[in-house]
Amino acid sequence: MQYKVEEPGIEHSGGGVGAVLDGFKKYPTVAAKYLAKYGFIKPRQSLEDMKLQEWYPLENWMKVFQGIAEEVGFNTLYAVGRSIPANVVFPPHVTDIVSAMESVNVAYHMSHRKNGVIMFDPATGMTLSGIGSYECKRVPGENKIVCVCANPYPCDFDRGLLSAMANRWEPYARTVHDDSAPCRKKGADSCTYVITW
Repeated sequence: MQYKVEEPGIEHSGGGVGAVLDGFKKYPTVAAKYLAKYGFIKPRQSLEDMKLQEWYPLENWMKVFQGIAEEVGFNTLYAVGRSIPANVVFPPHVTDIVSAMESVNVAYHMSHRKNGVIMFDPATGMTLSGIGSYECKRVPGENKIVCVCANPYPCDFDRGLLSAMANRWEPYARTVHDDSAPCRKKGADSCTYVITW
């Protein structure tokens, strides 16, 4: 279900939060209000004052998303999601849309930590549980990828994130929400998106 964190002790990287701030450019005062309310910045500070090297409680980050959605709307969450790939450096093995989409879950776990431990271990390739996942798989023989997002992030944020990731590698790729599948907006644990190019 969107905004609901599975376990206590999960934190989000301030660096990742910094990338997300690009999506708030149209509503900086609204974003600053919620970031101050939940301890990311002090009251009357600007977004630029946020300490990007810090780690922040994921519960608070979800409250910021929820507040923004309720006050400004879901289109802003979509814009925030679209801002992520433009601010990320991809590893050398990411060379096309398939490898990019398959890397989303690893990047997601690398930007979170659980009880002080980064949730992806590059030495073992293992991820820690507690934040859900992004499972993106290509449909054999087709230019189609199906992504099941089972995490606390909002549906519209994930649609924006996946759209921007796909468009970075395939400019004409199309990302749609699978309305026949469950949706976190309706209380489900996941949303499904279909990417075609």
